[in-house]
Amino acid sequence: MNEIIQIQHLQKHFGNLKVLNDVSFDIHKGEVVTIIGSSGSGKSTMLRCINLLERMDGGNILYHGKNILDNGNDVNQYRSKVGMVFQSFNLFNNLSVIENCMIGQIKVLKRSKEEARAKAEKYLKEVGMFEFANKASTKLSGGQKQRVAIARALCMDPEVLLFDEPTSALDPEMVGDVLDVMKDLANHGLTMVIVTHEMQFAKEVSDRVIFMDQGVIAEQGTPDEIIQNRKEQNNSYLDIQIVNRSKSLISRVSQTFFVEKA
Repeated sequence: MNEIIQIQHLQKHFGNLKVLNDVSFDIHKGEVVTIIGSSGSGKSTMLRCINLLERMDGGNILYHGKNILDNGNDVNQYRSKVGMVFQSFNLFNNLSVIENCMIGQIKVLKRSKEEARAKAEKYLKEVGMFEFANKASTKLSGGQKQRVAIARALCMDPEVLLFDEPTSALDPEMVGDVLDVMKDLANHGLTMVIVTHEMQFAKEVSDRVIFMDQGVIAEQGTPDEIIQNRKEQNNSYLDIQIVNRSKSLISRVSQTFFVEKA
């Protein structure tokens, strides 16, 4: 498979806290990679480094073999090709739905308003939001905002789309609509990297799952391999916790019994 992005020995720290420690992996054309792990494991920070929203402290990120930090690279052009969908939507509150989808095309890609509107209408239809095209973005539900955010990213014709926990800020009843849009994108061959806690979704759409822990890639493999392994390890952890709690309880009961006997 063709490598679109190569992450090489990525390092990131905030003060004395090392958030990413020697992270390396490749993203191939047409691949869906999901990244799982506990909160604070470095998942979102890694995505933000890939999209240049965070400055890395070490390592390289190559896009089609070229270092994205080399002088002369246009950051906005790069971000149009490596798009990002945020958990908090990040829509412009002062713009309508369709204007949100047009502004990046006009400012960055230099498309005419007519071209931008046609592209916006196309992708709003794909995510089921065309009927809200002229509505103020502030009047939408969370799930609707996230679908507009996906349409906006697609309007830039990205080669790779990064999703940072796209359903975590949504009410449970809205999650399904957003996941359905993402499944459809995966089925159409869009290259995606998705940080998520939705394990069933990860199992259904992923070509590869990466499990992160304390700033490193602990393991990676097929969805069946990684998710099943996580379940087994979590069950073992729970068993140990139950045994430890039982021992503690027995110890406290024994101490109480002997104190009372004395």
